[in-house]
Amino acid sequence: MVCISINQESRRLALVDMLNAARYADLLEVRLDRFGKAPDVGELIANKPKPVIMSCRRAKDGGYWDGSEQERLAILRQCIISKADYVEIELDAADDIRRFPPSQRVISYTNLQETPPDILDIYDDAKTKSPDVIKLVTLARTPEEAWPLVQIVAKATVPTVVVGLGKPGVMLAILGQRIGAPWIYAALEHGMEAYPGEPTIDDLGTIYRFHDVHKSTRFVGVTGFGEREIITVATLNAVLAQAESPYRCLPLAVGDLKVFRKVIDAVKLGALVVDAEHQQRILQIGAEAHGAAKTTQAADVLIHKGDAWHAFHTAAQTWIEALKNALASKFPGDNPLKDRMVVIVGVNASARILAAEVQRHGGSAIVASFNKKAGQDIAHEIGCRFILFEALYSTMHDVLVVCAEEKHEDPMKPGSGGIHAGYLKAGMTVMDLTASVRPSELLREAKLRGCLTIAPRDLLLNQLDQQVRLLTGKAASRQALEQAIPERYQEEME
Repeated sequence: MVCISINQESRRLALVDMLNAARYADLLEVRLDRFGKAPDVGELIANKPKPVIMSCRRAKDGGYWDGSEQERLAILRQCIISKADYVEIELDAADDIRRFPPSQRVISYTNLQETPPDILDIYDDAKTKSPDVIKLVTLARTPEEAWPLVQIVAKATVPTVVVGLGKPGVMLAILGQRIGAPWIYAALEHGMEAYPGEPTIDDLGTIYRFHDVHKSTRFVGVTGFGEREIITVATLNAVLAQAESPYRCLPLAVGDLKVFRKVIDAVKLGALVVDAEHQQRILQIGAEAHGAAKTTQAADVLIHKGDAWHAFHTAAQTWIEALKNALASKFPGDNPLKDRMVVIVGVNASARILAAEVQRHGGSAIVASFNKKAGQDIAHEIGCRFILFEALYSTMHDVLVVCAEEKHEDPMKPGSGGIHAGYLKAGMTVMDLTASVRPSELLREAKLRGCLTIAPRDLLLNQLDQQVRLLTGKAASRQALEQAIPERYQEEME
């Protein structure tokens, strides 16, 4: 079931939101602490369009109640007597409000600062309060914080709802859906979230495909929570659903790799799609590298087969193919990249990977950065040239690839604030890997100056196509990939 919270300050607006939310939710939570005046509990229950949870939260639990504790408890008792379907009662108040069927008591624990080390003991304490449902709400920003919650979700002995505050909390919601948690929470729409990072009901359906998740569902983990990762989850889920695959995507944070390994083992991941930040570290979980992953020592897709993880790097191939296709009109032949001068700006993992691949395909990579030592280290390792960032404007090159934003440590120094588009010449090829899903200002300027530009949208879709082939063994149509992009990103990516 999906529960949508009603967070209005008046009876009239609350009733309106209850009607609107009832079209999408199985359960409604009415936040009585939000009301400006004493709520008419009987009227709210009499007009409920769906089963309701009545809650009245204190400030320390993320609520707005400013009256006395005795007044608050009296309201909760009134909810039980009025036969609300569920009444949320804090763990430390559970002994003050007795059972009164048919209302069911939700014994809740909330911690807005952390997932405490003794959360398992707290859960055991909640089980002693004769709960109908237990609800735990804590921070879940990293695998370290989420791990004990994953353990609780996986081994719940009473109906249990776990809410992880923050973007990684969607992982716990989807896991809860798989094991049959009583309900998961969603916002009615953007701007009405009960906490930062809470998914909307539309996101749950169109991006995370939660209706497809059940006990036999297997997961493809997707690390990261940026726009690119959200689009990846939505697209892969759509293609997996179309292929009638038992797999769906599970958003994950990485954090400590030892704990991360525990999490992916506990949820029995079948594959993993890795964000740019973690593509080198991820090999430390003990994956066997194949193809480009072996030469770059980085991976963006891992597949679990037999008892081992196998690592691949689809981005490296995507970048090289994009450069070859862009250069083909000017330099026809089997390998348009051969002997081309490619300046790579930045000294991050992407720069290292791309420099190695350019060299391997017969091009001449030139790493440019303000950071002399880091740039020289990459150049020495790869066997290519290094130039200081300022020399970018006087060095001959056919291709410019931006892998990281470059800023001098002295912001007052002339030329310290990134690339000046004025030096770009017609016919030059420009690719900007810092552009997530929409063209950067540099790409827009380059296009105006007659350069050949590689659109971030095309890079992403081409990489997703390769990832789909690895995960399913089948190709997905370009149309299917494009249609799966969430609507709110469609125009931005043009």
